[in-house]
Amino acid sequence: MKSLLHILSHVFSEAFFDVLKTVPLLLVVYALLYYIDNRLTNTPALLSRAARFGPVVGALAGTIPQCGFSAAAAALFSAGYLAPATLVAVFLATSDEAVPVMLAGGASAPQVILLLVVKFSIAVIGGYILRYTVFRGHRAPDEELEIEMSPCDCSAGSPVWSVIWHTVKTAFFLFAVLFLLNFGVHLIGEDVLASLLLSDSIFQPLLCAVLGLIPSCAMSVLLSELFVSGTISFGALVAGLSTGAGFGYIVLFEEKEGRRRALPVIAATLAVAVIGGTLVQVFYG
Repeated sequence: MKSLLHILSHVFSEAFFDVLKTVPLLLVVYALLYYIDNRLTNTPALLSRAARFGPVVGALAGTIPQCGFSAAAAALFSAGYLAPATLVAVFLATSDEAVPVMLAGGASAPQVILLLVVKFSIAVIGGYILRYTVFRGHRAPDEELEIEMSPCDCSAGSPVWSVIWHTVKTAFFLFAVLFLLNFGVHLIGEDVLASLLLSDSIFQPLLCAVLGLIPSCAMSVLLSELFVSGTISFGALVAGLSTGAGFGYIVLFEEKEGRRRALPVIAATLAVAVIGGTLVQVFYG
C-alpha cells in the first residue's frame, strides 16, 4: 500500500510539473488565437503567402527542446491556422526532454547536434513530401479559417477570461491523460519496455516509433536513456523521438471535431518516422 501511494505521489508530481511548464506557452497560443480571430482582418492572405514555408518553419519550431511547442502547434491546427503537413513537421522535429537528458547521460555534443540535424531534415523533407502527396487535396490554411470549430470561442465573454478558461481546460485535460499514462509506464516498468525493443533488429525503429506515440514527455526521457545505455540504435532513437510529440497528440483529441482530422496527421507522422529512422539505422547505425 505504501509503495502504491509512493508511485501515485511520484506520478502526480511528475504530471503536474510537466503540465505546469506548458501553461505559459498555452496562454500565449490562446491569446494569439483570440487576437487572430478578432483583430486581424488580413490573416488569410498572410497565411496563404507563408504556407509554402510551412514545413521549414514547423521543423524549426519543433527543434526547440521544449515540451509545449507540439501542444501549441496542435492547438493552432485544431483552430484551422496550421496546415497538416506543417503540423507533421513540428511533430517530427520535436525532441522534448531528449537533449538535456542525453547530455546529462554522457552523450557527446556532436551526437546531440547530429540528432537535431537529422530530425530537422526528416521533418522538412517529410513535410514537403506529404504536402504534395498525402495532404495535397487538403485545404490551405486560408481556406481552413472557415472551419467553425475552434478551441478558443473568443466571441463570448472577456478576452482575458476566454484565454484563461481555455488554457485551464486544456491543462486539466493534459494532466488527466498524462497522469494515467505515466502511472501505466510505472506499473509496466522501464526494464520491461526496454526488453521488448529487440536490440540490433531492423524492426527496432518501428517499435521505438510506436513507443514514441505515447503522448508523454517521459517517453523522450526513456528513449534517450536507452540510447545512452546502448540498448537502442541511433536510428531507433531518431524514429522514437520523431513520433514523440508529447502533449501534441492529447491536444488533437481534446476537441471532438478535431479527432477525425487528427488521425491522418498521426498516421503520417508515424510512417515518416519509421522510414526515416530505418534508413538512418541502415546507413549509420
